[in-house]
Amino acid sequence: MKEVNPELFHYVIYPATVPIIATKLGEIVGAMPAVWTTAVSTNPPLLLTVLAPERRTYRLVRESGYFTVNYLDFSKTQALALLGDVSARFASEKFDRAGIKFTPSRKIPSVAIEGASAVIECSLKTVLDVGGDHDIFIGRVEAVYATDDFTEGGWMLEKYKPILYVGRTRRPGPVKRRFATTGELVEVEYGGGMKEAVEARRRAYQVAEGTVKELSDRLGLPPEEIAYILLDVLKNLLGSRWK
Repeated sequence: MKEVNPELFHYVIYPATVPIIATKLGEIVGAMPAVWTTAVSTNPPLLLTVLAPERRTYRLVRESGYFTVNYLDFSKTQALALLGDVSARFASEKFDRAGIKFTPSRKIPSVAIEGASAVIECSLKTVLDVGGDHDIFIGRVEAVYATDDFTEGGWMLEKYKPILYVGRTRRPGPVKRRFATTGELVEVEYGGGMKEAVEARRRAYQVAEGTVKELSDRLGLPPEEIAYILLDVLKNLLGSRWK
């Protein structure tokens, strides 16, 4: 393998689905692509997105306390790219130029993108400054809605074509962003033929849950309190191993 410039490490992570973060503060609407967006927890439902302070959307999300994560179809790639390259701080007409329209979100006081394939509505839970050039925004999921191309088993990729960000060319020379979409769907059996190991993991989790309940009954404390006591014990036991 060849050595790669560490500054390009994030390009190694791509391709990745890139949504648009939309928000509203008073009458001001902001929207920008944020490829560093992912789930954090399912219970409670939390996701994170990573924004740079110099982006206008950063301030609007932080001050409003709400945002939506909008997934568009591949046919809207040009519009998505324009929203990322041009700041509404300097060109308020960028949404019109991109053909992007907004609609009120359903359960939070914010906006979503009209015609999106999926929308996740979030209330802002916290912002983490990790000492880098972007900050981490943690949102609690308040509502989710999607087109019929989405099922409980995930997207029907025969119909829905997500926008996948691959990276961009570097200066000198023209800078071009590169996008792709799905071309082939492969279904892999869960556990890859190692069902015993999968079941063993599931049983171990069930035993741990049973232990919490048993201690709850013995000590007369709610399961949540037992969980925190065990968490403290585990941290003390493992602390010397953690960096």
